[in-house]
Amino acid sequence: MSAPIEKGVVMPRPDRRTILSTAAASIVMGNGVLAGSSKPAWTATGSTNLQQVPISPRNIRGKILYVGDDKKERGREWFGFTFRKDGQITLRAYCEMDDIQLERDVVYTMDHKFRPLDCFIRLHKDGKFLGTGWIRVSDTEVECEVFNSGFGRVQQIFPLTSPALNLGAHPLANDALVLASFDHSRPERVQTQSGWLTTSPLLYGSAGPLIGMRSGTIEYVGPERITVPAGIFDTHHYRFPPTPGNALHPSGTPGSEDIWVTHPHYTFVRAEVYGYLTNETGYGYYELAELEYL
Repeated sequence: MSAPIEKGVVMPRPDRRTILSTAAASIVMGNGVLAGSSKPAWTATGSTNLQQVPISPRNIRGKILYVGDDKKERGREWFGFTFRKDGQITLRAYCEMDDIQLERDVVYTMDHKFRPLDCFIRLHKDGKFLGTGWIRVSDTEVECEVFNSGFGRVQQIFPLTSPALNLGAHPLANDALVLASFDHSRPERVQTQSGWLTTSPLLYGSAGPLIGMRSGTIEYVGPERITVPAGIFDTHHYRFPPTPGNALHPSGTPGSEDIWVTHPHYTFVRAEVYGYLTNETGYGYYELAELEYL
């Protein structure tokens, strides 16, 4: 299946946090101009129709809203990608979760196939420092240096029998990158893989950080055109189905996640989770609210 061109429309008027985060990003990214270049930033025109955008941007940045089953905002995430000349890709993300009082900073670099190279994570819980960690991944091992307010300093080194496919550091923009390991050249629409790394066994990523290794299953549902606050997008719909043996939510709902992304950059557009959140139903959704190409 050929990948659609990423599309979108102009973002809504930013709030105070967005203004501050954009100002900070301007320092890193060149204030709307590509670093070391005179090329201006690209933004959509504001039409409610699909807008064609560059398929090979140097930088992408955006904002994701976290919404509970009561349709009230329960958190938010600012993210940015840099696509480097040597093929490496760096994600920078800052996440706020109001309901569990968690803040997360992530800087995560991958190769051109979205496979992990290194990652920095810092966590704050209930307004206080929780932990920080640095992770390096090679074809043969993964190493992690962590300092946590509860258990102090820890070093982890694990051998790998094959290269890791992905690293789950828990931003929603990072969840979308896991889907790059789905092999569209194969006929199976449900694929189970080993070689997944994670920085926390908890859905919220509110522990550690510490490295864990696991397998995972991805289901490809198919292409869909959807509308979110950032605009109208041609997406690919995937699903992380329920894991057999995992505990059910008190509502009786098994945990699963549906997620919509664009190809070829696996940019997050929307997600819905079932049986995961600490609310009455376990349901919540996440939507792309702003998107900018630089």
